[in-house]
Amino acid sequence: MAQSSKRKQIHLTINGVEHQVHGDEAFLPLAQFLRYHAHLPGTKVVCAEGDCGACTVLVARWNENEWSSFQTLNSCIAPIYLFDLCAIVTVEGLAEEEELNEVQSKMREFHGGQCGYCTPGMVCSLSGLADSCSQNNTPITEKKARNHLTGNLCRCTGYEPILNSAVNIDLKKWTPLAQRYLKKTQQEIFQKISTNTIHLEGSQKMVFSPVSLPEAISLKQQYPQLRIVSGATDLGVLHNKGKFFLDHVLVLNRIAELAKLESTPQGLWIGSRTSLTDFENFVEKEQPELSRLMRIFASPQIKNQGTLAGNVLNGSPIGDSIPALLTLNAEVHLTSAKGSRSVPLTSFYKAYKSFDLQPDEICTGIFIPTLGKNWMTKFFKVSLRKDLDISAVTFAAALKIENQKILEARVALGGVGPTVIRLPEIEKDLTGSLFSEDTFKNVGKKVRSLIKPISDLRASDEYRLTVAENLFHKCYIELCQESASCP
Repeated sequence: MAQSSKRKQIHLTINGVEHQVHGDEAFLPLAQFLRYHAHLPGTKVVCAEGDCGACTVLVARWNENEWSSFQTLNSCIAPIYLFDLCAIVTVEGLAEEEELNEVQSKMREFHGGQCGYCTPGMVCSLSGLADSCSQNNTPITEKKARNHLTGNLCRCTGYEPILNSAVNIDLKKWTPLAQRYLKKTQQEIFQKISTNTIHLEGSQKMVFSPVSLPEAISLKQQYPQLRIVSGATDLGVLHNKGKFFLDHVLVLNRIAELAKLESTPQGLWIGSRTSLTDFENFVEKEQPELSRLMRIFASPQIKNQGTLAGNVLNGSPIGDSIPALLTLNAEVHLTSAKGSRSVPLTSFYKAYKSFDLQPDEICTGIFIPTLGKNWMTKFFKVSLRKDLDISAVTFAAALKIENQKILEARVALGGVGPTVIRLPEIEKDLTGSLFSEDTFKNVGKKVRSLIKPISDLRASDEYRLTVAENLFHKCYIELCQESASCP
C-alpha cells in the first residue's frame, strides 16, 4: 500500500490566524504554546491537571471533509500535536470588533467576573454553550449552564451571579463561531494537506500521526516503544507531573475508521478514537443507565477530548467506565501486523497496569454485546464531589430478572483492589435467588470479606468497605423503583 506524503508541521488556526508548528514547540501543552508563543496570555494555567478549567479554550476540527462544532477542552494537558487541522478560539478571540461579546457582556452586567484567573475559562465554557444553543435553536437554561460549568471549579463570586449571567444571554445577539472563524479559504488549505501523514521530531522526541490504520500498524511494529495517544486527558496529567514523558508518540485521532460508531442487533461498536461525549450521546437510547453514568464521568472539557478506549486501556482501578463494561461483557478489539483478535474485558486486566496487550498491538475499538430481554443495569460512582472528581468506589450490576427471581447476575467493583474486579462468588449467590431486599443486604455483607481496599487520600479502607456494602442495597432500591419485579 502506498503511503501518504509526509509533512513536518502542525497546521492550525488560533483566533483566525494560521500557525505552523514544528520541532520542540509541537510537544508543548496547548496552553503553554498559547501563552508563550502565540502571545495570548488570557488562557490561564493553574492546576495543570485539567481540573480547574482556567485553561478552557474552544476547538473545531476539520475531519473527513467537514468541520465539527466548537467544543470546550482543557488546553493545559493536551499537547499541541493533537490539534492539527483545528480552529482554536481563546478568550481573546471572543470579542467582536473590539467589543465584548454577549457572554462577556452578561458576565460583566451580572457581576460574574472574578480575580481573572478562572473567569476567562468560564467565559469560554459559556460561549461554547451559547454557540451550541444558537446552532440548535434551544434556550439556555440554568441546568444547561450548570452542566457546562462543571469543569470550571472556582466560584469566588458564588454560583448565583454566574448562573444569572448565563440564563440572561440573548442568543439573538450571538454570532456563531463557525461564521466568524471557519472560513472557506482555510478549509481549502486544510483539505489539501488532510491526507498527509505527520512526522515531527524534536530534541530526542518524535510523533507520528498517520491517516490510515495500516500505516499506524506498520509504525507500531517498527517503533513498539511509541505511546499511543488520542485525547491525553490522563497521560497529559502524568506528563505534566513528571511521572513519564510523552516524547515518542503515535497519534490515532486522524484515522477515520477508528471514529466509527455502530449499533447492530448483536451489540454496539465504539471505535477507539470515539470521544466520551460522542459515546455518552450514542448510548443514551439503547443503554440509558450507561449514558447516565457518563454524565457524571467528568467535565465537558474532559469528555470532549478523552476517549472510551483510553479509559479502558489506561486500566485504572478506579476507571469509571470499566465496572459497567465488565458487567456488559465488553470486548477489547486489538490489531497488529500479525492479525486481529478480541479480548473479553474480564480477562484483559492481569494485575495493576498489566494487560493482555502486546507491544505492537493497537486497540481499534470496544464492542458491547446486546443484553437482551429482562436484563436491568445499575452503575454507581461514589466520590467526594458529584462532578469532576476521582472515584472512591465504583459499582456495576447487570441482572436478568423474571418473576421476582434473579436468573443471571454480573457484578463488578472498582476502587477496592489493584484492578477493577468481577465478583464471581457474589454473582453465584445472586443467581437463582429471589429479587428481594434481604438478598441484596446479605450479599452486601458478604462482599466485605471478599475485597481488600486500601486507605488513601480519597477514602479509608473501612469507608470503602461500608460503601461497597451499601451500594448493593442502593442497587436493589433503585431497581425496585424501576421494575415490576418488586415483591
